[in-house]
Amino acid sequence: MVIMDRIFAYTDESGNSGWDFEKPNVSSHFVIASIIVKESELSTLMNSLESIRQQYFGNGEMKSSSIGKSIDKRRQVLSQLSNLPFSIFAVVYDKRKMINYKGLRYKPSFYKFLNNIVHKELRRAFANVVVMADEIGGSEYMKSFSSYFREKSDIPTLFGDASFYFNKSDNNVCVQLADIIAGTIARKYDELYKKETVTDFIPIIKSKITRIQLYPQTYENYQIENSAIAQGYDRDIANICLKQAVEFVERNKDSKSPDVQAQIVVLDYLLFRFLNNDLRKYIPTKELQSQLSATTYGNVSTQTFRNKIIAKLRDEGVIIASSSNGYKIPSKESELFDFVNHGTTIIYPMIARLRKCRDLIKLGTTNGLDLFEHIENEDLKSVLEHQ
Repeated sequence: MVIMDRIFAYTDESGNSGWDFEKPNVSSHFVIASIIVKESELSTLMNSLESIRQQYFGNGEMKSSSIGKSIDKRRQVLSQLSNLPFSIFAVVYDKRKMINYKGLRYKPSFYKFLNNIVHKELRRAFANVVVMADEIGGSEYMKSFSSYFREKSDIPTLFGDASFYFNKSDNNVCVQLADIIAGTIARKYDELYKKETVTDFIPIIKSKITRIQLYPQTYENYQIENSAIAQGYDRDIANICLKQAVEFVERNKDSKSPDVQAQIVVLDYLLFRFLNNDLRKYIPTKELQSQLSATTYGNVSTQTFRNKIIAKLRDEGVIIASSSNGYKIPSKESELFDFVNHGTTIIYPMIARLRKCRDLIKLGTTNGLDLFEHIENEDLKSVLEHQ
C-alpha cells in the first residue's frame, strides 16, 4: 500500500477590511497566500528558511513589512526562496468590485466570505491537507481564519487520519514565508503599493506558483470546471443558466429604464453569489431587496420585487430558480425542478379559478357566453381543454 504524503498549507494574509478607498491606508485588495509543502520535505524547507531568516532578518521574523520598499532586498530574498521545496496557492480579492454588496461591508461577514472560499479551494485541491496559521500572534483576520477552519476540521479516524484539519503554528518560519509571499503578491495587485514601486516580483517566484485565484470571478475568466462550485452541479445546466444571465446584463447595461437597471442590480448579485460563493445556495428575498435599497430604486415591496424584477427577468429568458428559501441561478437539475414545481403551485390554482369562472358564466347564460371563444383567448382555451 502506497502511503500518501500529507500536505501542509501555511497561511497568512495581506490587506485590511476597510472600504473607504480614498483613505491612505485602506487596501484595494485582500490577499490570502498558502505555502504548500509535502510532509516529507518539511524539515528541509524549515532548515533552509531558518538560514535565509538569519541572513536577511537577523534575530527578527521574516516579514514582508520588514523588507518594505527595498526592491533589491526583496529580489534577493525571493530569488533564494525560489529554490526551496514549496509551492504557492493564493486567493486575491478585489474589494473594489465587491463594494456594492452591502453584507460584505461588515467585517465578520467579509471574513466569513473569504474563509469560505479559501476552505473550499483547499479542500477541492488537496485530499489530505493540514492548514497551519498563527492564531495568537497573527492579525484579527488570521484569528477569524483559525476559528473558521477549526470549526470546519474533519474528525480524525481511529488511525489518526483526517482528510482536512487545522493546527495553529506560532512563530513558524513557514508562516513567515507565507507572510512574505502574501505581501509580494499584494504588490502586484494592491493600489496601496502602486505608488511605492512598479516592480513586478511575480516572475521571480513564478515557478513556485500553483495558482493565483482572482475574486470576484468575472464573466470573462469564469470556468466552472476550475471553480469551487458545489458538488453535484451539472456543467451544461450551469453554463446555460450563466450564459442567459450574462447576456441580459450585457444587452441592457446601457438601458435608461429604472426597472431594467434594478433588474441588473439584482441579477448582478445573483451572479456574484453563483460565481463566488456557492454554499449560500438560495438567496433570501429580503437580501436581494436590500441590494436595491442602496440604489436610486430604493425600497420595494415583495410583490413589486416579484412582479417587476424576477418576473421580468424570466420574461427575458433569464433562468432563475426559486423555492421557499429564495432565488438563485441554477447549477443543477434539481434546482430547475424547484423552479418548475414552484411555478405549478401558482399556475394550476389559477387555471382552476379561470375554468370555474368560465363554467359559471356558460351555465348562467345557457352557453350564450364562453369567455374563451374570443380570439385573444384561443391559446388559453387550448390549454384548458387539455387539462
